[in-house]
Amino acid sequence: MRIDCLLTDGEVFNVYLKKWITADVAILDGKILFVGDSSFIEFEPLKRISCRGGALIPGFIDIHMHIESSFLTPLNFARAVIAHGTTTIVSEPHEMANVLGVEGIKGMIEADEGAPIDIYYGIPSSVPSTNSELESTGGKIGLKEIEALLKTEPKKMICLGEVMNYTDLMQLRECRAMDFVRYMHEHYPFLAVEGHIPSIKGFELSKVLFTGVDSDHCMQSPEGLEDRLKMGMFVELQESSITVENMAVLRNQGCDGRFSLVTDDVPPDKLTKVGHLDFLMKLAVEKGLPFESAIIATTLSPAMRMGFRDRGAIAPGKIADIVFLRERSKDLPVTWVMKKGKIAYSSTNNLCTLDPLDKSFNDKFYRTINTLPIEEKLFRIEPPIKESYQRCRVIEKNPANTSTKEIFIDVPARGGELLWQEAGLNMVAVINRYGGDSYALGLVGGNVIRGGAFASSYAHDHHNLLVIGDNVRDMTTAANWVVKSQGGMVFVSEGETKACLHLPIGGLLSENCAHEVAQASAAVKDALLNHGFKSSNPIMSICTITLPVSPALKITDKGLVDTLKVQIVPLFV
Repeated sequence: MRIDCLLTDGEVFNVYLKKWITADVAILDGKILFVGDSSFIEFEPLKRISCRGGALIPGFIDIHMHIESSFLTPLNFARAVIAHGTTTIVSEPHEMANVLGVEGIKGMIEADEGAPIDIYYGIPSSVPSTNSELESTGGKIGLKEIEALLKTEPKKMICLGEVMNYTDLMQLRECRAMDFVRYMHEHYPFLAVEGHIPSIKGFELSKVLFTGVDSDHCMQSPEGLEDRLKMGMFVELQESSITVENMAVLRNQGCDGRFSLVTDDVPPDKLTKVGHLDFLMKLAVEKGLPFESAIIATTLSPAMRMGFRDRGAIAPGKIADIVFLRERSKDLPVTWVMKKGKIAYSSTNNLCTLDPLDKSFNDKFYRTINTLPIEEKLFRIEPPIKESYQRCRVIEKNPANTSTKEIFIDVPARGGELLWQEAGLNMVAVINRYGGDSYALGLVGGNVIRGGAFASSYAHDHHNLLVIGDNVRDMTTAANWVVKSQGGMVFVSEGETKACLHLPIGGLLSENCAHEVAQASAAVKDALLNHGFKSSNPIMSICTITLPVSPALKITDKGLVDTLKVQIVPLFV
């Protein structure tokens, strides 16, 4: 029998039996024909590859992530992650949707043509993440847009993306999110509905599950994790949840198939240095998860969650997405990666370094910063108390994660001006970049910048122009760099640009390959660290200070947002 390829003498991991089996793998038309001893079958392969005892495992599947967080185009992102064994992703493009709506989503889909991996998409359900009273966006996704996407892109849109407005769901109140979930269950009952459900447990969690939102990717505690598993919720574990305590829960409960590993947000420097899902697998094993469970959590388990019946295993009838490790090791020494029966990556041929700029987006994506040049006077704060001290509501930044806390500080006031620098604070500004004139000023304490300013058009999730610093001059310079560049992020100190990353595509993405973007973003990261801002991921830490669905006090172009009360609150108390 003529076949396309025969892999011989491999140690195949069978995800169904959770066993390693010495076997050959026959491949025909991009799919697996046979797994077993081929010596009794007269195969005539066009290509024969001897595995010499190396390990064969299914291609990795990431079902909750956002390509935009890497600052890469879909094509260049795919070129980077194939080297780490990832062969399928489900990206939720709500970042680009906040900028350009449905057109932004379709632009991402068009731009993934020719990618060496399969890219599917979740329909953004939270654009904007709250409502137009709390933030301005360039696009909106409503029920009409969801219906249109499911009808025009049925092969690409395979789930409803993370439903962020869990507080309304928890109260079982009628709202936009409830309409979306109800529509999916009535018209597309076999598509997954993804959740964003931080911290809650018990009856509150039960009510969210009652609505039909049955997964969560937020940071987990052992108690919260066990509660979710007990109630039948599918858990997607990002890096922050991969702890010794959480791995013990998974190991002791024996719940393989009920959880997966997901990357959510991966900065480009981390992607190129430590990896993608392979890094999370190694971390999970280090924290106590059995190696075989880690493989299932990135192959069969996510495939089952998303309804991928054609992948997630090395078995007859499945797509031949295969990762070859030179030895069966938890260190995951990826030697080559096969996509649909063809070698898409080998350790001697890194595709990312061979490709030029990716120009796969149309001109509209390069004209999304519609803000006039910024003047220094915009950053002047005039308090009600002209002299003495003014009590202010301040965002306290946590250096350990993206959460914030509301604190109150008495700030000096003289001559009708607030002297926030004397209180050791940073000023933060969010300026509407979609043609409106709205903007807001706030104060940041705790973890702050010293001797400079940072500005970015990448600011979760509305992606208005974000500026933060310890002096007005550098803030003005940084803001105008972003406006002039039509997108990007920059660090300015003493009037000079110390580091920058150009993001001309929607103000979110670079045209360059992963290594070039990684170098530029690492320089911005180092500039922040060298000027006092403490965080393992300083860019993400700052760029989520604008996210009004993340605890507890954030800022948008409409003002300071109490994210628990879901309302604008004043700077002055």
